[in-house]
Amino acid sequence: MKPKNWILRENDDNAVAELCAAGIPDMAAKVLAARGIRTPEEAGAFLSVDTGLIGDPSIMADMGKGVERIKRALCNKEKIAVFGDYDVDGISSVCLMVSWLRSKGADCSYYIPERDEGYGINLNAIDTLKSRGVTLIITVDLGVTAANEVDYAAKQGIDIVITDHHECRSELPNAVAVINPYREDCPYYFKQMAGVGVAFCVALCTEGLDNYEKLLKMYSDLVALGTIADVMPLIGLNRAWVARGLEEMNKGYRIGLRTIIKESTPGEGFVNSGIIGFSVSPRINAAGRMGSAEDAVRLFLTEDHRQAQQLTQRLCELNRQRQRTENEIYEDAITIAEEYLHENGIKHPKVLVLSNSMWHQGVIGIVASRLSERYACPVFLICVENGVGKGSARSFFGTDIFEAMQKNSELFESWGGHKFAAGFTIKEENIEAFRQSINECSKDFGSAHVLADVEVKLEDITVSTLEGLEIMEPYGSKNEPPRFLIRDVRINNIVPMGWGRSARMEVEKDGYKCAAFFFGMDVRNLDICEGDRGDLLCRAEIDEHRNQKTVKLVLQDIRPGYDNVVVPYQREIELFRKLKNGEVLTKEQAEEIIPGKKEFIAVLRHIRRNCDKDRRLVSYIGSLCRRICREEHIPEGYAKLLVCIDVLAEKQRLSYYIDDHVIAITLKKDATVNLNDAQLMLRLKEYICRN
Repeated sequence: MKPKNWILRENDDNAVAELCAAGIPDMAAKVLAARGIRTPEEAGAFLSVDTGLIGDPSIMADMGKGVERIKRALCNKEKIAVFGDYDVDGISSVCLMVSWLRSKGADCSYYIPERDEGYGINLNAIDTLKSRGVTLIITVDLGVTAANEVDYAAKQGIDIVITDHHECRSELPNAVAVINPYREDCPYYFKQMAGVGVAFCVALCTEGLDNYEKLLKMYSDLVALGTIADVMPLIGLNRAWVARGLEEMNKGYRIGLRTIIKESTPGEGFVNSGIIGFSVSPRINAAGRMGSAEDAVRLFLTEDHRQAQQLTQRLCELNRQRQRTENEIYEDAITIAEEYLHENGIKHPKVLVLSNSMWHQGVIGIVASRLSERYACPVFLICVENGVGKGSARSFFGTDIFEAMQKNSELFESWGGHKFAAGFTIKEENIEAFRQSINECSKDFGSAHVLADVEVKLEDITVSTLEGLEIMEPYGSKNEPPRFLIRDVRINNIVPMGWGRSARMEVEKDGYKCAAFFFGMDVRNLDICEGDRGDLLCRAEIDEHRNQKTVKLVLQDIRPGYDNVVVPYQREIELFRKLKNGEVLTKEQAEEIIPGKKEFIAVLRHIRRNCDKDRRLVSYIGSLCRRICREEHIPEGYAKLLVCIDVLAEKQRLSYYIDDHVIAITLKKDATVNLNDAQLMLRLKEYICRN
């Protein structure tokens, strides 16, 4: 629960006026200007969804070699295998390439490794494809680090054309072609496309650039799906492709994609990038995480409605399994992280490396992402089995984890990825050395902060305001939904959602009320509770139900109000610290913070009711005390309740530690004890009597 720094972007009233004069809605103009887009010309270029931005992808390094080899395989009726990754980008890439090759009459199969085979091409897979008579492998979304595997395949009489988008190392595999815009010698201007984008360019260059529109109609939905899911920057060509792909998705001609979209989303509204990223992609990813990615490939290749429905139901069930497993690992990882931080005296980690032999490898990437948000730092999670760890890494706020991993590459058995996400294999004996080394590297990581585009009043966020912002769609990396700063609202009706991992609340100011959701935030971990006033960092969405449109806020962070929450909290915390340090209190101070029976009962009852399966509760001190007082209907008193907790710890009813305004409590066995003879109680009574 590391606090994040909030930074409000600087705005330019003159730029806003100029953008508005050019016909851009007011709030969109404010957001664009805050993001450095100050003229109508710059706005036009940024907002463009012109698919002509593709230019000439045939100039990519090795594109000519790859196209020539594919054409020869098609002409000679060779057996071709498409080898892809098991995530959404890999699955989209496989489906695009297989579908296109088969449309050209190719004898084409595909191979996606199971997760226990590890990431990327492997020798056993090459042997399997050799036994099937394959003479050409086309990789999609992987392969740029597979030097040994490419050499092995060549000895088996198999050529490999690599198409990938991950960061390249100094030496490339000796393949027939390595088509990757990130190659240093690649002259193509647009580098940041997903694996499916590279696969699309290969198909286009083989088919001929004059077939661009035809291929967009056939495959832009898959390009959009993989680009959104892989969190590629939605700028330039990616933005154009995604906008076109969403248009084709909403026409619904690809049976499997239409079926899973319908199952994933309520209503019949327009499918946007948010729905794909947060509702559809997790279900597709669940295939590779919990089962077999082949289920998802079959879904997108099928033309049978019944089979599409069956496969969709299968993926949805796998997704439910994934959610349960993910939540279990998340809670377990938090326990391990808190113990590690406490033992090492770390208040705000710059990086976390956690490992466990009981974790499911398929979901640790998602958990790493959630933990990176919770602790505001890069996170490396490792699932250990038989002395080997398979790990996933996620960045936070732009930290380049690829560069950090490259500095530690000698500790990995294999690894790959990009600056925001990576996968790796490491021997168990090297994990501690990696932890120490990456912590040393973390000294160069930037500080965690979150940007707000515009400060607004609650009353400014209306349906018409949000409709004016639709000009900025599609949203995604490098074009995130606008983030607003709203100050001094009252928080009401906080309710846990989704197995307790999210929170719903009502926010209100000056008669304006709005529903707000904090996804991925356990109510117990909020530094705020009902009745508090606070500041919000949020985005806003239109919620449509029964043809009625309303506004809902989606919170990124929330902060208690300084005057009505923080100031009294700090004063009482100082009283408790003085007492713990043996400093003398006045009679009035001692009388103010000495607890009675009802306070002890309230503390124990609240902890029992809200602790996790390990009888553990972690919370901000201030919000915990306010919740206890309000739920148990006793007067607020931070110091008084902390005295209760300390006395209960002395009497072995619980244990606790405090780390920078966060308290971690673990309940022990119930027992009848005399609380009045605890050290703090005796000291308080002495101060009262002495005065």
